[in-house]
Amino acid sequence: MTSEAPPSAVAHPTSARPASDHHRVVIIGAGFSGLTAGLALLRREVHDFVILERTDDVGGVWRDNTYPGVGVDTPSPLYQLRRLTNPDWSDLYAPGHEVLDYSRTLARTDGLLSHVRFHSDVDQARWDPDARRWRIRTGDAEVTADVLVSAAGLVSDPAMPDVPGLAGFPGPAFHSSRWDHDVDLDGKRVAVIGTGASAIQIVPAIQPRVRELHVLQRTPAWVMPKPERPGAERLRRALDASPRLRRLQFDILYAGAEVLASARRSKLLREGLMRVGRRHLAEQVPDEDLRARLTPDFEYLCKRPLISNSYLPAMGEPNTTLHTGGLSEVRGSTVVAGDGTEAEVDVIVLNTGFQIGITSPIARRITDAAGASLSDHWGDRPRAYLGMSYPGFPNFFLTQGPNATSGASSTLLFAEAQGRYIADAVVMMAREGIEVTDVRPEVERRWTRRIRRRSARTVYERGGCASYYQNDDGVNVVMWPANSAEYQLRTRRFRLAPFRALHGRNGAGRPLGPALPAPRGGELAVG
Repeated sequence: MTSEAPPSAVAHPTSARPASDHHRVVIIGAGFSGLTAGLALLRREVHDFVILERTDDVGGVWRDNTYPGVGVDTPSPLYQLRRLTNPDWSDLYAPGHEVLDYSRTLARTDGLLSHVRFHSDVDQARWDPDARRWRIRTGDAEVTADVLVSAAGLVSDPAMPDVPGLAGFPGPAFHSSRWDHDVDLDGKRVAVIGTGASAIQIVPAIQPRVRELHVLQRTPAWVMPKPERPGAERLRRALDASPRLRRLQFDILYAGAEVLASARRSKLLREGLMRVGRRHLAEQVPDEDLRARLTPDFEYLCKRPLISNSYLPAMGEPNTTLHTGGLSEVRGSTVVAGDGTEAEVDVIVLNTGFQIGITSPIARRITDAAGASLSDHWGDRPRAYLGMSYPGFPNFFLTQGPNATSGASSTLLFAEAQGRYIADAVVMMAREGIEVTDVRPEVERRWTRRIRRRSARTVYERGGCASYYQNDDGVNVVMWPANSAEYQLRTRRFRLAPFRALHGRNGAGRPLGPALPAPRGGELAVG
């Protein structure tokens, strides 16, 4: 992996914006979730949609994250769409540029790229009850839609820490997802803040190049052995020639991932996995004191588990120093750790996570008819029926929403399920002459209670850690608490019964579920 940022590889068409910029569906974001939703619409012969992308390329996090060593921590053959598999992964865990290339391939499938509108950052999306449509503002332009889909991503906007003195640091300081490729790290003193999924890839990639590497760890993570198997040419040829073999490979990896993911509720399995983690740590870190500081005091899966064969050895190199307690202060060029240790550095790399749930910009920009945002409604507890629909936000669907993604298997399994469900909803609404659907409040409440009960029995809430999965009360508001097969089953088709429906003003179509009487002025009641 080179340290140079890859150029945009998608040649996108330019066209004049139509005078009436209304679409059946508007999708926010051209990452994997947005592209998957678009492909699902095309498969159902829905062509009147546009994907609004704020940058000049597709790919989402794989476009944004170009740091040294970037790659997937899910097996590559599992990190793909079942219908559109890639036989050419160079490794079982592919480097980031290959994943980005795969997303660009998806964008060129079935003419999907012609539906993407680049440089279109959404400032606000508001439901118009009189027109029964969404009004989406991008800069000085407005797009309207019957159905709005937010595919803005779970980890698309970095969280910058509020640390005293950080703003006054005289050298380069940047987030790992906004890597500054103009900064030469060779021979520099570098501080890496945080030890999450990005840091364990960055640390071994830059450690041989820098003079001093200071890693400021808030809490250690479970680091597991990484199965590394460079793609054999013979196997790659066989996969290329046989879609059936690719499906078999996918199914085998999927089954293995689900078995490991079942540790969220199995203490016995977690204890076995923790033994593997401790053995891996003991084999790679001979120094007893360093090993103790790298040993987690919480259960496996409570936080996202990490995989690496190179991170732990890099932590034991003579030019690497581990500081604990996180970053507490910056004094000029000096970083101060929570344990009181200090180091003078030239560059700071922040691996401080992302804005999740109510803190994400998109949750503050999507508003109901009264102007209240999703963040306003959610408070500290993001929630949605199936992770996709929230009362008072008609004709609106989230992807990778509350409790509707996986920290152990592939997020694309959820993206595919959500894309199919949304496309099915759009087709049903058109077929039955339904203008507006709004999930019933009591349905969302029952769903959320069920999810909360199930989450409370998982390691996400009982594992003895604080993670980005949780809100301030320790409640899991991010991860799906069961196996992904159940989620795929629950979302296999759109059902109208959980929703209140408002049919077209001309009475087209026939109702398939309980209908919502049209209130005065055409406004959809959201009681």
